[in-house]
Amino acid sequence: MVQTLRDQLPGSGSGGRGWIPPGTHPDPRPPDEADVVVVGGGVVGWSVAYWLKVLEGRRRRHGMRVLVVERDPMYSRASTVLSAGGIRQQFSLRENIQMSRFSASFLRNINEYLGMPNEPPIDIQFRPGGYLFLASLQNAAALEATVQLQRDEGAQVTLLSPTQLKEKFPWMNTEDVAVASYGLEDEGWFDPWTLLNALRRKATSLGVQSCSGEVRAFVTSTNYMMSSAPPSARIKYVHVHMPDSLEYQPVACAIVVNAAGAWAGKLLEAEGLPRGLCQPPLPIQPRKRYVFTWHCPNGPGLSCPFLIDTSGAYFRPDGAAGNYLGGMSPTEEEEPDPSDLSVDHDYFQEQIWPRLAQRVPAFESLRVRGSWAGYYDYNTFDQNGVLGPHPRLENLFLAAGFSGHGLQHAPAAGRAVAELVVKGRYETLDLQRLGWGRLVDGEPLEEHGVV
Repeated sequence: MVQTLRDQLPGSGSGGRGWIPPGTHPDPRPPDEADVVVVGGGVVGWSVAYWLKVLEGRRRRHGMRVLVVERDPMYSRASTVLSAGGIRQQFSLRENIQMSRFSASFLRNINEYLGMPNEPPIDIQFRPGGYLFLASLQNAAALEATVQLQRDEGAQVTLLSPTQLKEKFPWMNTEDVAVASYGLEDEGWFDPWTLLNALRRKATSLGVQSCSGEVRAFVTSTNYMMSSAPPSARIKYVHVHMPDSLEYQPVACAIVVNAAGAWAGKLLEAEGLPRGLCQPPLPIQPRKRYVFTWHCPNGPGLSCPFLIDTSGAYFRPDGAAGNYLGGMSPTEEEEPDPSDLSVDHDYFQEQIWPRLAQRVPAFESLRVRGSWAGYYDYNTFDQNGVLGPHPRLENLFLAAGFSGHGLQHAPAAGRAVAELVVKGRYETLDLQRLGWGRLVDGEPLEEHGVV
């Protein structure tokens, strides 16, 4: 449960710049204090901030002061807006299926949640094309078992034989396919920017404040302790470094949420955090992924799904007929340098295109239109999100490591973390297994549906 700063930081409530009410001219600097500092202004961070304000209701007399800190205000390198924009129910881990179902309902009713008075309805441009997973004979049994789990969770997924597959999608080569799973509802793709912007605008209207800057350091309770090896600590201040400046602003806080995406692991290596309390390290790192767009006038029609090939390559329609986008995750040995977002065009020519043309013969004559690269916040431990409280930093919560499915799980993950902060427990979905405990115990949760 959130306590006020006066409960946790004696003297912090007096003096300094006060909280800036929404609707006034934005302050280029962060405030002196906040109840909750959310580090990372991507879709997950803004979802956490939005749900914090929704769930607080009338619990607090003056309202919870929530600050979102984003170092890339133009979102030029943000995973959210550089993703392929998909949402699916077809995961192999129960919690991921449940989060997808919650998020699908949220998106279906987005105007009830995020609609603004006297403004046009939000249109996320959802295209209900469904996901189509293809499996070889070797992986057929595993796919069938996964579909049964998905059905048990209420997802509408059907299995297709090669004959049924060919009848439904005659443009496909099905020679090496043993079985396929096809999502019948709540699967497809949408515009990521629209969701991010809608969350940001609604949260801001509820009183959330944001600033441009980078959290590079912390001050914790160990700075005030005599013990050299305390069993735990609390974060007292975050240091927000101003853009293009050597200046930083200390922000007193009661709670910190690490929603820094691909840089969530690096954040826990920041100055001021006791190294002994940050073990094991958070195994989240940036992994660069390419997305390519192409045109093929004789390719699959508008009923084409978001197809995941047996080879790992994927594609989906992209706007007008004959346009597509797709990509493929590299092997561990082929991981590209994540230090920039340059695109290796040979990767499409040599690795992706042959696989696409094998599956869709019409793609033999495609013409590449463009490309970009974005980051997965890749959890090297088990490719699943890490949610909930840190075991030794008492007021730090995690919401990162989704390894490519953060966009689609953001509404659910944001609510889950907000429930822990405001109510002290999960209420909507039980996501305890996605907590830090599995990292400490060395027990990964296997998810076979990472694309």
